Amino acid sequence: MINTKLIIFEGIPGSGKTTTSQLLYNFFLEYGIDSNIFIEGCEHPIDLPFYAYLSLSEYDTLILKYQEQAEWLQKNSIVEDNYVLSPYKIPEPYPWDNMLIEYLSSKEFCYSSKPIVSFDTFKKIFCRRFEQYVFKMIKKSEITIFESVLLQHQIHDINRLYPHIKDNEIIEYLRMLASILTPLNPVLFYISQNNVKESLKHTAFIRSKAKWAENWSGFRNFSRWKY
Repeated sequence: MINTKLIIFEGIPGSGKTTTSQLLYNFFLEYGIDSNIFIEGCEHPIDLPFYAYLSLSEYDTLILKYQEQAEWLQKNSIVEDNYVLSPYKIPEPYPWDNMLIEYLSSKEFCYSSKPIVSFDTFKKIFCRRFEQYVFKMIKKSEITIFESVLLQHQIHDINRLYPHIKDNEIIEYLRMLASILTPLNPVLFYISQNNVKESLKHTAFIRSKAKWAENWSGFRNFSRWKY
């Protein structure tokens, strides 16, 4: 009997997280174990790739201004008490408006080079996401497989958006997220690399991400963190 509802794979880019996650998911399928998998870049219950952060008034204004897209926005946006997270990577062939996409991308929540919210707000939003996911899954029997949701994406986004935040503050925040996940009895696997620099150079070449090879020391420090 598997005594967990959440399995997380972490590691630097190119370490094999996606491959290993998919292998485990296929294993569960083969043995009839109810499971689900969420890899990087997919529609995700916790991660927020390509979401705009809007105030409620900004969101209401968009709904009135872009009536052709209003139904899609209302269906796919995450509306909370005092903010809205709206996705802007729209599947074809849905009719869209370039000015709307440009506006939403300027409000990018975490996949940008400058913050749209304070670090405290950033933390509150992700804590809320984690809490909602745990509440949804706690009574279900299925096992979820995540990659990069707890460490890699969080750390890289914080280092990029909030470079003034100290390591101890980040670690405290990550512990808070881990504590939220506790009811799911999560299991985390960290896939390490013996040579971070060479691994990133190889992955940077394959994925055309030259900056990964140039900034490998940041990944090295990440891989040596102790939680």
